[in-house]
Amino acid sequence: MKKFYLFIAAIAALTISTAQAQSNGTITVGDWENPTTYNGSYFDMAPTNFYLAHTGVQMIYTPDLLADMDGKENVKINSFKFAFHNESFEDIVRNVKIYLQEIEDTEFAQIEGVKQFFTFDTPVQEEQLSISLLDNYEEDMELNFELSQPFAFTPGKSLLVTMVFDAEDDDNCTMGSDYAPFYTSEIGGKAMTYTSNTISFVEYAQGEDFPDAKVVLGCGTNVALPLTEIGYTYEEGQPIVEEGVFLVGTFNGWNQEAGGGRIEFADNKASVELEAEAEFKIITRNENNDWIWLGGIDENQAGYFLINNDVLGNPIELVDGANFRVESAGTYDLELVYLRSAALPHSLIVTKEAPQAITTISSDTVDSNWYNIAGQKFSSKPSVPGIYINNGKKIIVK
Repeated sequence: MKKFYLFIAAIAALTISTAQAQSNGTITVGDWENPTTYNGSYFDMAPTNFYLAHTGVQMIYTPDLLADMDGKENVKINSFKFAFHNESFEDIVRNVKIYLQEIEDTEFAQIEGVKQFFTFDTPVQEEQLSISLLDNYEEDMELNFELSQPFAFTPGKSLLVTMVFDAEDDDNCTMGSDYAPFYTSEIGGKAMTYTSNTISFVEYAQGEDFPDAKVVLGCGTNVALPLTEIGYTYEEGQPIVEEGVFLVGTFNGWNQEAGGGRIEFADNKASVELEAEAEFKIITRNENNDWIWLGGIDENQAGYFLINNDVLGNPIELVDGANFRVESAGTYDLELVYLRSAALPHSLIVTKEAPQAITTISSDTVDSNWYNIAGQKFSSKPSVPGIYINNGKKIIVK
């Protein structure tokens, strides 16, 4: 496949970022290995056709098509590539303008059934494109547009690409069937075109008919996206390291994620109610955001570290080891111990809360004295009317 490059004359300043390494990425829209040519109406061809002297196109690349950019930082689009099959003998010259915009929309708007173009203002690139179709008869060819000033893009939004192609000579055109762009048949309706042999799309955008896209005005309103390759640079986003130390185990199905019932240590302390033979571990993340699981040393080769009365209240060294297992049910209090400024806890102190005694109060112990509601005690039943307490009950004396 032959390639023709469009370079802008301006020279962009080269900057080197020392904070994060810059990488190159490519997004392909459509099947470049098995491309399909479009052989329909010339006004349904994107990004252009060479049958008419003046064409324009607007293409919406939705977030799902640009999903490879998600999670990347400082994304800058720097190139576009399209492909077509040539059966022409002409030498084509076009003045090209490229406009790029971030938008929230994923579709073209409609007003009273008429699709609407998006407004566009200042091009990010202008240059002249010269192609010798004569020298490349019956060959697949590529149109490459490399931006000298990359376009900063926010992942998660749609990218609107507006392109204007204008011939200096209105007769510098091919036959309609001599140019067949490759397109994405499965992504229809994400492009609209404008075609004219006398008026530029820029001029049309300044007229009273704009932003209406009507077939009678030479517009294609349900055009499939062309086979596209978008080049960009980016910096890898820094992983968000989750802070905190957590308790997980059989009590929550060993779910270490937020919302999964894990228990977070606060001020190095946590409390958990466990059944007999329940198991648990301590988890935290390292600087790479990977989970670290801390348990005990399985000295007896039992497959677990037993928490019983012999170890309660004593520091237990934390290692990449066996699960902790409690011998009996109850409420356990856990405290982490750190050595100086160490990032990971060194040991764990486990204590068990004593069960609360249940006391039965005999009716003989109920106070039979009389009290007023302020708590003042009387030696006998009051004679003054009011509300009093006697034998634990409120009594009204009249």
